[in-house]
Amino acid sequence: MVKKLLILIFISSSLIIKSQTLSEILSISFEKPIGTARFESMGGAFGALGGDISSININPASGAVFIDNEFGFTMSTESIKNSTLFFNNNEVTNNFKFSINQGGGIWLLKNYGEGNINQISFGINTQTVNSFNDNFDSKGRNTINSIDSFFLNNSLGFSANDLSVDSNESISSVYKYLGEYYGYAAQQAFLGYQSYILSFDDDSKSFYSQADISEGVNQHYINESKGANTKSNLNLSIQYKENYYFGLNINFHEVYKSNFTRHVESNFSELSPIKNITFENSLVTQGKGFSIQIGTIARFNSFRLGLSYQTPTWYSLWDETYQSIDTKSEDVDGNVYQDKIDPKVTNVYPEYKITSPSIITASTAFIFGKIGLISLDIISHDYSKIKLKPTRDFSFSNNEINTKLANSLDLRLGTEFRFKNFSIRGGYQSFGSPYKDSEIMEDYNTFSFGFGYDFGDTVLSVSNKISESKRKHQLFDSGLTDLTKIDSNTSSSTLSLIFKF
Repeated sequence: MVKKLLILIFISSSLIIKSQTLSEILSISFEKPIGTARFESMGGAFGALGGDISSININPASGAVFIDNEFGFTMSTESIKNSTLFFNNNEVTNNFKFSINQGGGIWLLKNYGEGNINQISFGINTQTVNSFNDNFDSKGRNTINSIDSFFLNNSLGFSANDLSVDSNESISSVYKYLGEYYGYAAQQAFLGYQSYILSFDDDSKSFYSQADISEGVNQHYINESKGANTKSNLNLSIQYKENYYFGLNINFHEVYKSNFTRHVESNFSELSPIKNITFENSLVTQGKGFSIQIGTIARFNSFRLGLSYQTPTWYSLWDETYQSIDTKSEDVDGNVYQDKIDPKVTNVYPEYKITSPSIITASTAFIFGKIGLISLDIISHDYSKIKLKPTRDFSFSNNEINTKLANSLDLRLGTEFRFKNFSIRGGYQSFGSPYKDSEIMEDYNTFSFGFGYDFGDTVLSVSNKISESKRKHQLFDSGLTDLTKIDSNTSSSTLSLIFKF
């Protein structure tokens, strides 16, 4: 391998930009909190209510509404059914997960401040604000495109000599060297060439594909994701006189996301030298985030108003990738070859920054005495404000965010009716698409219900939530950019135990 390539393409962004797609960047910025069973059953509409541990994540002033010290935890099950449509072929994948997704407590200091400050509250709450658990499976016969176009696009600017393995080198050493000095594209071109998908034409000085899809090719794409964005609130709130509540949160995020994809191609055209391709990629994203929240609630007899603001969340993230490719080929004499190119190298990318959009929540609620209540939250986040840094390295990604993403409005509606110690609850949520082109991800709704029983010192609550969403997933960032349509049906059940003291 020539140690000085024809085109020097190494810059730090070449290691970063290619490791995260727009949808992956968005998933870090989404906040769809999973809280207590009461919170879940009422659609999360607690911005003007308070009095629930999860409500401090919506409006920090909620902590001062409590009348007792409380602590509790929540466990849940989630079942996701993903139906995909890819070249008129349908596939169904079912996912199931159990988790403890929330825990926290509130401590009160009452009658503080000579009558003006009636109460000071201290709280801590940790809960999942976005779950990354999502598996789907797509199959179809593609008569237009193959994974070979992905490798061809990444081979531009290289020669066969650049991607060769000399006698004193190994697959691992060359792959690692290319990644460290020439970036993502060089590694992809290397895998394509070493697996014999690509061959080099000395006359045109360019690569060409040995995969013949003139009669089409069967494609099978598997995507498996897991992990969560977990948010911890450190809360301080006060009740000023009788009717006004103010609060402050210091928020800490913990991000872990693991994504594995396997792309298989088979049944090429009869004369194709390439007979089968299996391309596997693993991406792990980890990091931490920080934000600040302020909020207020005003009470006017039975009517309440709430307003809260969360600053942008400043994330520091780093990625690790691992990939391999396996091909089956046949020469003109009928000899069959099986080539597995597994560099056994984990690429560790430099730390980068994502700034997610700020969140504004306006809320209102009406209390029907001791009978029940109805509440409404409207949430605004402008996803076009997401920024990646270093800015000079992410100009393409930031421009894509600015041109493809938009401001989104979410709505939460909740109600509760009480019969002595027993409560029945219902809720509705509407999530707006973050894309300007809503066909990529449509608006979607969730419906929830539940009940609770107050035993005095202990409250037991359960909830169930169902939702349906539609989106499109692009297989690869270059070349094979075909879209698979995904219809997701999600059902989650939640149980919370709250202890008063």
